[in-house]
Amino acid sequence: MSRNKKIILRLYLILCFLFVLNGFLYYFKQISLRGYYSDVVLFWLWLFTSFAVIIVFWKKITAKLLLAGLLLTLVFSIIPMMIPFYALLFSITSLGLMKDKNLNEKYRAQIVGYSAMTSPWLEVIEKKGLIEKRIFKCTDSQLIDYNPDIRIKAAKDILFNKETDSTITLTLFYDGSNKIFTFNKKTGNIKAQTPDLKNLNQKYGGIWYSETEKSYLTFYFEEGHDYAIVNAWTGNRDKKENTDTYKAFIKDHKLILPAENSDHHAPYCEIETENNLLVYKCNQGVNFTDNSLNTNQPTAKTKYKRIAD
Repeated sequence: MSRNKKIILRLYLILCFLFVLNGFLYYFKQISLRGYYSDVVLFWLWLFTSFAVIIVFWKKITAKLLLAGLLLTLVFSIIPMMIPFYALLFSITSLGLMKDKNLNEKYRAQIVGYSAMTSPWLEVIEKKGLIEKRIFKCTDSQLIDYNPDIRIKAAKDILFNKETDSTITLTLFYDGSNKIFTFNKKTGNIKAQTPDLKNLNQKYGGIWYSETEKSYLTFYFEEGHDYAIVNAWTGNRDKKENTDTYKAFIKDHKLILPAENSDHHAPYCEIETENNLLVYKCNQGVNFTDNSLNTNQPTAKTKYKRIAD
């Protein structure tokens, strides 16, 4: 064997070792070479070197078997609805990367998607010299307060806020608003988020009036609180009678009033908007224990119309 052939073979064996080791570490430990494109470059170096080995050692049966293995891998990735093929294509090119953001000296974040069948997800990665370790992965289904406007792939920017031993807090920026999420480092589940006050004020702002109850409602939201202050009264807009003030907690783009069954008895209620009307729903009767709407029993429903912004 000539000297040049030995160099090519040694280089190929080294790349094979690095390629297999990188895949093994990522699969079992979520550890890989630093940066999204490091893995991409390693794959293409391995693939080009594979073809170089096939050409140089074509007279060897092992070269022909290597070519057959590569072609069979390509064919079998296309047969099952091309799902493995797209996964491979997205993971070895820039097509799989939607956003790559350096958060600070310790972390970076990326939004990636390796399938045409699933939505992209968010990954937060800890940098450790020449390698990095994925801390967690978060998908759309893990988002609290889930709605199409705050899907992960729609994020315009990602900023680091703070971290503890078990959590990391990030801000995801969207068109006209932002969301602050606190993630569990081990699971990627969202532990807390700040309410979107701008959207809540647009949704619940103004004065609401119920013709059937002859009553009025207003809602006040304050930064840093997970509830709204509800002001209710009868009479008219300017001359208030029988006023009442209470809290309604923010949950999944709705306002809720938990059931109370101690000194003060009150049923569980939900407040949300439907077709430009405010709908106030409550469990009926003496149901002071269920903390959700009981669909097996009649529900009290009062509709309010916005009469002033």
